[in-house]
Amino acid sequence: MSLRPAVHLYQYEGSVIIDEPSIEPVTLAELKAHLRIDDTSEDTYLTALITEARAEIEQASGLSLIRQKWRLTIDQWPGARQEWWDGVRDGHINMLYGAPADLHLPRYPLIEIDSVTVFDEDSTSAVVNVGNTFDVDTNQQPGRLALQSGATWPIALRPTNAIQIDYYAGYGALAVDVPAPLKRAVRSLAAYFYSHRGDGCDPVEAMAMSGAASVINRYRTARI
Repeated sequence: MSLRPAVHLYQYEGSVIIDEPSIEPVTLAELKAHLRIDDTSEDTYLTALITEARAEIEQASGLSLIRQKWRLTIDQWPGARQEWWDGVRDGHINMLYGAPADLHLPRYPLIEIDSVTVFDEDSTSAVVNVGNTFDVDTNQQPGRLALQSGATWPIALRPTNAIQIDYYAGYGALAVDVPAPLKRAVRSLAAYFYSHRGDGCDPVEAMAMSGAASVINRYRTARI
């Protein structure tokens, strides 16, 4: 009789951005009004600070403020590749432990799934019909892919990065779609960067001192 391996709740995940946001949640004019700056001599610098502040907030929180495309790559589906327990019952070890039938996407709010691609042992790709296989849950944060009743995880045999999921996350494509407190956090953090340039300005300290951290903590989803 073979021993049952431990059920791994977590696995390697590769998450990269594919398409950056087309706009920022805060305009140059809004930041300049916040800083009470009238001249245009530092417009390029201030524009860069807005992008940096938004990116820091997203990295710290897992949020995507403006619609953007991400790619998640994982080695296997949740609960997959567990060994059978010989001589006891015919069934996957997941049946004993109740392995999850859903997969959470790391960036949120989830807008939609663009594509799901799986790879076989020879790295030949196959595109999964998402509508016939998964229920896409955009209500939860983070959003998730859940297997439809009676469906099974698509076969993915490559040892590493066998599954590739492209998806869109964000509050929307427009700045007005972003909650006002998060826009305020971007302004405050960008203003802090501006006021403390040349000081080293550690991002974690800047988050706390600017007040951005207390704002995004209300939107961050705790994970157990």
